[in-house]
Amino acid sequence: MERTNRWLWRLVIGVTAFFMVVKVLAIWAEGLWFASEGYGDVFFRRLLWQLAMFAIGFSLFFLLVYTPYWLARKAAEKVPMPLRERLFGDMEKLMVDVALDRWALGVCLFLAVIAGLIASSRWIYLMHFLYATPFGLTDPIFKHDVGFYIFTLPFLRFWVTFSLVGLMLGLIGMVLRLRYEELLRFEESGMEAPVFAARPLLAVVACFLFLLAISQFLGRYSILFSGRGVLFGAGFADVYGTRFAFWLMMIVSLAGAGWCLYEMRKGDLKRLRWVITTLFVTWLLGRLLFPAALQAFVVKPNERERERTFLAHNIAFTRYAYNLDKVRISRHPGEPMPSINDLRFHETALANIRLWDIDQLLDAFSQLQSLHMQYGFSAVDYDRYYIGGRLRQVAIAPRELFLPNSIATWVNRHLHYTHGYGIVMSLVTEFTGEGSPLFVVKDIPPQVDSKVPFKIRRPEIYFGEFVLPEERKRRQPFIRNRQQQTTQPTTTPSPPGQKNQPPSNQPPVPPIEDQQQPSQQASQYTIAEFVLVGTRASEFDYPLSGERSAWKETRYEADAGVPVGSWWRRLLFAARFMDLGLLLNTDITSESKLLMYRRILERVNAVAPFLLFDRDPYPIVTSDGRIVWIIDAFTATGSFPYSTPLSPQIRINYLRNAVKVTVDAYTGEMNFYAFDNEDPMLKTYRKAFPNLFHDREGMPPDVKAHVRYPQSLFAIQASMLCLYHMTDPDQFYLKEDAWEIAQEQSGVEGKPVPIRPYYTVIRSPDDGKDRFMLLIPFTPLGKPDKNMVAWMAAHCDYDRYGDLFVYKFPPGKLVDGPQQIEARINADAQISQHFSLWNQQGSRVIRGSLLILPVGSSLLYVEPVYLQAEQTPLPEIKRVIVSAGKKVVMGEDLWGALSKLFGTQIQDGMKNWGATSVSTPQVSPSFVSRDKVFSELLSYLREAKQAREQGDWLRFGEALNRAFEVAEKLERQAANR
Repeated sequence: MERTNRWLWRLVIGVTAFFMVVKVLAIWAEGLWFASEGYGDVFFRRLLWQLAMFAIGFSLFFLLVYTPYWLARKAAEKVPMPLRERLFGDMEKLMVDVALDRWALGVCLFLAVIAGLIASSRWIYLMHFLYATPFGLTDPIFKHDVGFYIFTLPFLRFWVTFSLVGLMLGLIGMVLRLRYEELLRFEESGMEAPVFAARPLLAVVACFLFLLAISQFLGRYSILFSGRGVLFGAGFADVYGTRFAFWLMMIVSLAGAGWCLYEMRKGDLKRLRWVITTLFVTWLLGRLLFPAALQAFVVKPNERERERTFLAHNIAFTRYAYNLDKVRISRHPGEPMPSINDLRFHETALANIRLWDIDQLLDAFSQLQSLHMQYGFSAVDYDRYYIGGRLRQVAIAPRELFLPNSIATWVNRHLHYTHGYGIVMSLVTEFTGEGSPLFVVKDIPPQVDSKVPFKIRRPEIYFGEFVLPEERKRRQPFIRNRQQQTTQPTTTPSPPGQKNQPPSNQPPVPPIEDQQQPSQQASQYTIAEFVLVGTRASEFDYPLSGERSAWKETRYEADAGVPVGSWWRRLLFAARFMDLGLLLNTDITSESKLLMYRRILERVNAVAPFLLFDRDPYPIVTSDGRIVWIIDAFTATGSFPYSTPLSPQIRINYLRNAVKVTVDAYTGEMNFYAFDNEDPMLKTYRKAFPNLFHDREGMPPDVKAHVRYPQSLFAIQASMLCLYHMTDPDQFYLKEDAWEIAQEQSGVEGKPVPIRPYYTVIRSPDDGKDRFMLLIPFTPLGKPDKNMVAWMAAHCDYDRYGDLFVYKFPPGKLVDGPQQIEARINADAQISQHFSLWNQQGSRVIRGSLLILPVGSSLLYVEPVYLQAEQTPLPEIKRVIVSAGKKVVMGEDLWGALSKLFGTQIQDGMKNWGATSVSTPQVSPSFVSRDKVFSELLSYLREAKQAREQGDWLRFGEALNRAFEVAEKLERQAANR
């Protein structure tokens, strides 16, 4: 038996040592990657905090688990002739005791290691605790700064709970050892034990009760996150019931600990059961029954009166947590029909109305521009560029590498097929005569339209999203599947307890973590976790046209990646990826480098796991022809007092778009830019990692020109604003003016779905400039088919980034909501006839997103109509529906539909306005001096030239746009003469 035990221990130690060595090698390899990316100090700090937490957790947990067992063993040694010895004999008893002690030590060490690993994974708690930053905002109940609940309290509660669990396991081990030694008996009168055994047991119980008292002291702060009643946060029953119960539990625990210390003199355990009973009864009455009775008999009959003060706290803290307190609210006239004059004033906005939806573009791009079997598109994103001197909204998608499983050998995955190639860009308003997207950047090698202000000099994409379109639609809440109509809309985030609230059909809150089940079907493609460059093997660049089985080769030229030329480095990364190919492949040379973390979301998360990253990164093309990814990052917590969480599943209740990250698609270079220097959480991270973040002013101008407000954050803010635009507690309680996100009919079946936030170019109502903005409309709660009550917008341009405003319509004026427009479309005989005819010809009609565009004092409604063959997923735009006032018309394109709607010829650029000549709302041409206009034109051109020389493309585009506006004034003056 002894020999068996010895071999068993050797096996356990050997396996443990092997995995420990592999883990150490993997950590070493990870450190080399951090150093190669310039973030070695980030890795070192994190490793230091992890080691500190592991050391503390391992030592503390081992002490708490093993010490009670050791005390029980010492107590057993005081018995001269235990019962077990008489039963088994001296030698057999000794052997059992030795084996038991060894196994107990081994189990305690194993549990301590597990506990240490758990503690090391909570290194962010230590970072928050060490570098805590005050918010300058105190909670109304305990008068602590909010930073205490976000940075300090989680750290304290973790260690108290950690110690309680450890001591509980130690207490169980102690009881089992005493029972084994027949020193502890359970009688009807209670527990009995000799004095020398009872004293250590009472001491351990006293320590446990003392820790329990500390836990109750810290637990009283949890009422600030209570979901009882009509609000999130401490309500009347929590403040006057639950808080009292925590104090009572703390007093009872301390009293029990004191009694245990007192009874150590006599070693009497019989009354210990009364301590346990008293604790249970106190918990049952104080924590459950008393607050529930208070809620039912005191609060419910007078709920509005009792909860008014606490509702005010919930409203104020929720608005602060989601930045809703900075939303500016104004009035919109809500006139029924825009004038020709309004259209002319908003000509840039009209020329950028988005007719192409993302899901249709994904299909069209995949069919028309994948070009080769190993290429595909993860997503399509919207952005804006100055094309031909005019601000144009575009759809852009990088062509990424998706290697089919049929050719995914080790060499092909890691050495030969290493990168995607180029981007595809199309104008969102335009389409060809066949109804396909109008590309301004296309093909391999990239063909760039002469009007586009850049050339792609680095089309290779080594770092990307690498998500298949089907998977993208499953994960991304703002991309709709064509069969989405079967999905039930979610409800408006509302304070817990309001279960009788009617469904509000809000857009789904963007998941912070992927909570959906993975697809059961195996992928047909392989995405390599790493690639090797600088090897003897050639890298595939792209196929050569006209030559069968011929392709262009390339060599990686950037000074990026981790050198893996030595055998030691290859061993490290073989352990990191558990891949022997790194050791056995003969194409790796002394100059070879390894590129890892090629999925950009995994890449940035590896460096900054304390941030939340938006699931919709988007690519831009810089002035020097590089493809760069922009990723929005958020500081977030679920520990903000009184703030309503996103949902019952996602407990986050504080969110800031505090950071933007850029990742070079060729080199993988990452830059973290601090975009909200007022955010206390970001201040904490900047103190913890002084070299990680750059100031937003350091962002290159050609990147600044393409920042945009994240859809996910905007959707969350819009959903919360549906209730939290009401600041009066009585109005909030009654929901007198509650909203919901407006609905539209979209897809094949045309069933109602919530409108997703949409990017568009509009002339901003607050400063009169053409800007890239994010919009969403609202309707009254529970009335999705009724009129609109307001619309919300967010500025995306750098100089106004993050400015939020809401335009409310006059209460007495009826402004058509999207569902009313949809009903009017459905009732139009001509449109219905076209739909019926197309659906009978082996094709199906897909209704695009209904866009609502503010034009002057009115609204313009635009909806594209797609036609798609049953067998080929290639959608084509066939018609465009436009509505304003009470009229609905359908044209072959946007300008044809606008011409029908207004009864006059309207063309792109507003150059032909029919028989009636009108002046712009800004300036009447007849009163403008030609010399003054020429001088103004020249000044704008000089400003554009200067901006171009300085590389400030944002200012260049704005100046050039103004110059075109002035030139059009001159043209109108000449026409009027």
